[in-house]
Amino acid sequence: MRITEGNLFAAMRLTLPEHRDMAERMERESRRRRVPELTEDELSEMEYVLSEALEAGSKVRITLYGPDEDEVWEGVPVFRSGKLYLQTADGGKRAVPLGRVVRIERVERP
Repeated sequence: MRITEGNLFAAMRLTLPEHRDMAERMERESRRRRVPELTEDELSEMEYVLSEALEAGSKVRITLYGPDEDEVWEGVPVFRSGKLYLQTADGGKRAVPLGRVVRIERVERP
């Protein structure tokens, strides 16, 4: 029986288990999220928002890229020793991984 006749299962019996595993792995990788490429405008806007927040000591929301889902951190940005930190509401400091930053937004006060 030929595959063109709609019998897909007959063709799958001929596939080696190693090849089936490789095909499934390739399918999973193709569905995986890609790192977004930011334009110059987006980068300059994030830089502007960050510089304003650093000067005023205001709160920002930083979105970090993740392969499965993005992380969102909120806090007051602090620049020390050439690194960017985020002062959180509970008093802790988190080092911001700049290579994963996708978006920086102002947090409006209610």
